Amino acid sequence: MTPWGEEDIADHQCLFGRTILQLIPALEPGPEAFACIETAAALDEAGARALVAGGEGPLVSELQARGGVFLPFDLAARNPITASMNRSRLAVLAEREGVELIHLRGEAGFAAALHAARRLRIPLVAEDFGPAALEADTIVVHSRQALEAAEAEWPHLAQRFVRGLRGVDLHASLSQPMDPARVKKLREGWGVRPHERVVVGLGLPSDRQKFFLLAAAQLAKRNFLDNEAQEVRFVWRDAEGADLSSGPFEAEARQLGLDRHVLRVAGGDPAAACLAAALVATPAGDARLSVEAQALGAPTAVLQSAADQYVETVLTPPQVDPARRTGWIIAPDQPSAFARAAEEALRLGASAREALALRGAEHARAFSAERMSALTLSTYARHFRV
Repeated sequence: MTPWGEEDIADHQCLFGRTILQLIPALEPGPEAFACIETAAALDEAGARALVAGGEGPLVSELQARGGVFLPFDLAARNPITASMNRSRLAVLAEREGVELIHLRGEAGFAAALHAARRLRIPLVAEDFGPAALEADTIVVHSRQALEAAEAEWPHLAQRFVRGLRGVDLHASLSQPMDPARVKKLREGWGVRPHERVVVGLGLPSDRQKFFLLAAAQLAKRNFLDNEAQEVRFVWRDAEGADLSSGPFEAEARQLGLDRHVLRVAGGDPAAACLAAALVATPAGDARLSVEAQALGAPTAVLQSAADQYVETVLTPPQVDPARRTGWIIAPDQPSAFARAAEEALRLGASAREALALRGAEHARAFSAERMSALTLSTYARHFRV
């Protein structure tokens, strides 16, 4: 197992002059293509030759601009004859290009990648997609929970598992200081008055609307949302262009007596929304949102679903000391826990909020694209160290 953090001490000099081939079904926008391009750029900086083979897509030009070399290859072929021929084709391609390590991103093309690696006697790195991936020399898993489960199920293969990371591009949100006018414009567009504080639901799936409203209702019942000390609004942010005509959200809000305390909005500047909020609620299923929110300094609550049993993007007691908290993790079916988190966030003083923001921003950097690339290069380097 490669421990989390080995990238800080890894010597990437052993990659200099090496030729590394990444395989991806297509360079279409998405986390796999993002990771592929970031890794290619890091390889280029390390003096390695970064090849990417797969289907064409709109990100081919970005890959090439950042130092990668694109080789068209029908990795996701469904025709059995083509898929069978791909084995020899990929081996010929890898031999011709002098490939010294293959990294397969996803399940498509595994048989061809394994054949080429074994024929050329070079390492194969595969993303975790189930038992078939165990034939690879290294299997990359993307959470501590998955790593522990894999090592428990296949203890004799524990050395093959390494900890990977789905990195987040923090440059877009942090490249320029936030103009306060952006936040003001957003709040005005929402119809939120200057003195009102907001709890924002960012990227939450529609099936969490009732959960969101029940938490608000608990605070409203205790007169916490509207008193002499403060006024608070719970803001549900729908996707850009969503229909804001009256629907289940509004009906549920009326039934709970929350007409004055909640609103539903469509789209808007997500970075400004984070800075406008006393608390940002994000889904555990989209780690990117909680990382970006913390990077911007927003107090962040991650709402778990039944499928999200482990959250790493936010630090919270009892996993860490209360002084190291960066946000809140809310278990499924516990709107009262979300209400408590909102109350704690809204009661934070200026110094406490600033300290929380600094801790959150520091923790967010652990999930950056740069760290993802460093981890990936460390995974490659382990195959070349003498």
